[in-house]
This record gives sequence, C-alpha cells and structure tokens, in this order.
Amino acid sequence: MAQGQRKVRRLIITKDKKSKKVGNVIWIFVGILAIYLLISVIFSFITLPNTYINGTNVSYASKESALEEAGEDFTINISGRNDKNLLLNSKDINYEARIPEQASIDQNPLAWPLYVLNAKEDKLNFDYDISYDKEKLDSIIKDSALFTNVKEPSDAKVVYKDGSFQIEEEVLGDELDYEKVKDAIVAAVLENHDDIVLTDEFYKAPTLYADSDEVRDLLVDGEKIQAMNIGFNFNGFDIKLDGDDLVNMVDQEGSKFVLNYDKVSEFVADVASQTDTYGTDRKFNATGIGEIVVNPGVYGYTLDQVATSDEVYKLFNERKSGDIEPVYQRFGYERTDKGTDIGDTYIEVDLSRQMLWFYRDGEVILESPFVSGITQDNWQTNVGVGAILEKNTNATLRGVGFEGEEYATPVDYWMPIGWDGEGFHDAPWRGSNFGGNVYNYDGSHGCINLPPATAKFIFETADNLTPVVVYESSTNYSPAMMY
Repeated sequence: MAQGQRKVRRLIITKDKKSKKVGNVIWIFVGILAIYLLISVIFSFITLPNTYINGTNVSYASKESALEEAGEDFTINISGRNDKNLLLNSKDINYEARIPEQASIDQNPLAWPLYVLNAKEDKLNFDYDISYDKEKLDSIIKDSALFTNVKEPSDAKVVYKDGSFQIEEEVLGDELDYEKVKDAIVAAVLENHDDIVLTDEFYKAPTLYADSDEVRDLLVDGEKIQAMNIGFNFNGFDIKLDGDDLVNMVDQEGSKFVLNYDKVSEFVADVASQTDTYGTDRKFNATGIGEIVVNPGVYGYTLDQVATSDEVYKLFNERKSGDIEPVYQRFGYERTDKGTDIGDTYIEVDLSRQMLWFYRDGEVILESPFVSGITQDNWQTNVGVGAILEKNTNATLRGVGFEGEEYATPVDYWMPIGWDGEGFHDAPWRGSNFGGNVYNYDGSHGCINLPPATAKFIFETADNLTPVVVYESSTNYSPAMMY
C-alpha cells in the first residue's frame, strides 16, 4: 500500500507544476500586452518613429509641435571643393512657413513596432505657406566663398616647351554652375532643409582631359607641325617659316591646332616689308654715267598679304612642307637674284641727254633720241620708274594744249608708261628734229615723242610691264611720277 500512495503523490505534484507554467506565460503575455497598449496610448499623442513632415524628421514629437517644428528656423550647410562652403540660416533670408489650418497627423499608434523596427515610415507633406526673400538669397549665394575667388576650369593642352610638344594636365578649378547650385539650395529651403554637398555635377568641367584620345592625337599633330617647313618663292630672298617660328604661331582651339591669324598676318606683313619694291627709290646703273638713284614711279611688286596668308593656311591645314607662290596686288616684269625688280631688260630714258636705250638681256638693242615735255609751265615729263602698261595702235591722243585749246592727235603707236597720262608714241610731224635741246623750246605736253621707226620697234619688241627708267642725269626740271 505504501508504494501505491507514492505514485499518486507524484502525479499531483506534476499537475501543479504545469499549472504554474501556464499561469506564468499568461502573466507574461498580459504584461507585454499592457506595455504594447501603454506605448500605443503614448503614440496616440506623439509622432511615431521615422516620421517626416516635408522632409524634416519629427519623430517622437508631439503632434502639435511636430507641425510647428517643420516650419521652424533652420540652417543649411552647402560645402564644395577647396574647403569652400556657405552656411545658410533661414533667418538671413526672412524665411517663414505658415502651418495649413486643416493640417493634422493621422497615424495608427498600434503599428508602432513596425516603425521602431524601421519596417515602416511616414513621409508626410503639407502645403505650407512658405515665403523668403529671393533677392537676399541671390545676394548671399553670389557673395559667398563658393562664388568668389573662383578658379575657372581649363582644358588639357599640348604645349610647346623646351623644344618639344608636351601634354599639360587639365585644371578642374572650382567654378560652379550658379543655376544648379541655386536650384539645389531653393529645394532644400522649401523641402527638407538638408545640408548639400556640391558634387562634380554642380561644377563647370574641362572639355578635354590629358588621358583623352583627342589630346594624344593633338600631341602627334604638334609633332607634325614642328617638322613642317614652309618656304616662299621670292627670287633673291630666302624666307622660310618653320621650327619655333611656325610653332609660336599655333594656337590650340579645343582638340585641334590652328594658326593664329594675327601672328600669320604680322609675319606676312614683315615679308612684304622685305620684298615689296613698289613705291621705293631704286639704285640704277645709268648708261655712260654709273649708279644713280631713281624715284619710285608706278613700277614694282606689292604683296597681296591676305591672299598670301591664305596660301600659308592651305599648306598648314594639309600639314605639308612646301613652297608658297606669293600672290601680288601689283607685280613687275621680273625679280632678280639680288631681290631687285629691274633686271637686264628695260628701257632707259635720260631727259637731260634726250636719249633712250632699250636693253634686252643686258644688251642694247635700240638707241634713239626723243623729245620730252617742254621745260616750262608744268609740262615737263615726270621722272621715276614706269613700265609699258599697255600697247595700242591707231590711237588718238586728246588733251588741252599750251594755250588752253583742246587737241586730238592721231598716232600709230601709243604706249602709256605711268598714271599721269604720259607715254611713248610716234611723232612723224617732227621729221628728224629729235634730241638735243629741242624739248626746251618745242617740247611735248609731257609725252616722250619718238621717231616713227623707234616707236614701231619698241611697240613690236617690248613686252608689257617692261620697266621704263626715266631720270635726269644733269638737269633738274622734272617732278616725280605719280604713284
């Protein structure tokens, strides 16, 4: 019997333990429920975690103050490159945000565990009546360190240094895009009041970088330019454009090299100053006399600087070495190996001796007397270097005579040598009365009167632009030719 009683007691003890465990679980559940409900009651008066109003975090705030907090004063720190920043205080721009009259925060307080565990958030937006001084904001932004002492970006370049082309790194600088920055600040003022970090997208950037294909290609192109040699076909001159002289005329525009127009023009102008002969006095070896100086006259070479510059550009743009044919506005008969413009073919006219000599390839092929302008009342023949400008047959020479009468004189051969109406022509009415001092008392109106045979020979033999050198070897009657 004793053994059976022990078994019953054990059974009773086991049942009591199970009842206590169940009771404990119930009390724990009730406790948790009570805490949950208590917290839920609390969150019926305050905002849940992860609650934002117009971007402002108002978690755990009373619902009334949360609405007010979203419109309170704030600061925004805008930071950029080179330790530049702007701390914007809402007071500085007269910021005001009025709470909407019907605004309320409606949240389910029973869901607070989801908010605590970051499983849920509320981003509430109300149309606050926001105002701020836009002009003050503009002024603050523009006067800030972000927009003062700015270093502009610059492209990577290929520069010529120490005798070779080298790549120069780009410069990022810290020049901001004002509109982008302003838009970001305005958005922060109107919405979340968050600080702003100005990333690369806010900055103006170079267009060429040192590691780009364009810059590497530019380096190769620079080496081609350095190797170029541009010559100029001026007889008697050795003028070249190459090496440092050429490289120093080159500018980089974006991803290509171009010639600097002003520098090319300056170079070509210097070439013209060396080679132009028009409008210059000339040393001349006069027959039977020796070296004299002759007035400019209408003969000579003048470089067309614009057209010649264009020829430089054409060759440069092809990246080829070569020689350029000069382009002239005015040109003469020939350029000599000495750089002069009167060679071995010319007509020499000495008004003092009243004689002319026609030289062809250094040999006299004609010598003849003539009659020039009478040495009174401004009818004298002008001196200087002229040229056979044209040749006409059966011409009629018209003008005003010594007494003011008009005249019309037919001639077989007419060859103007200048712009003042003077030239060679036959004068059969003089018979054989040429040379000597005839011109002193029976001279022409300024033209050079020739025996008919002389006029015919010159007309048939002299090429257009053959130089005509007119001078006085021993007298001093004549003015200079117009030029």
